Amino acid sequence: MKIDREEFRTGLARTWPYLLSHHTPSEQYRCYAPELLGRRVHLCARCAGIYPGIVIALVIALFVPMLAHSSTVALLIIPAFPLPALVDWTVTTFTERRGYNVVRTATGLLLGYGYGIGLYRLVVVGDMWVVAVGAGYALAAGSLVALSQTE
Repeated sequence: MKIDREEFRTGLARTWPYLLSHHTPSEQYRCYAPELLGRRVHLCARCAGIYPGIVIALVIALFVPMLAHSSTVALLIIPAFPLPALVDWTVTTFTERRGYNVVRTATGLLLGYGYGIGLYRLVVVGDMWVVAVGAGYALAAGSLVALSQTE
């Protein structure tokens, strides 16, 4: 199998802008736009909170396990922490409000923390309840994305 280098370069050139941000140019206001090595890069504001939130949750779960082992705490965190991000996304998608990147990052941090605790509870503790919460959010978010595409 031979790799077509020109096709590879073309594909890379087209996808490069989406490496750190999945937003189209018309939605780049939802991104931070720092200059890196002389080039402007776009970093999704919500994702800028999600990934650190996951890392923070996993570190806490590993080093302060009573927080992650407590099913009561997890019962509150896993379904509640993603909710602000879903509400913020819904409001800024279905209304004229553009929102604020600092809010996107803060809600992303909560979302990521919920993901991290959920991941720990699922993989380490074997709590299958996390799958039900994830399925519920997937259904809600998927429905909202589908609805946003019809408008």
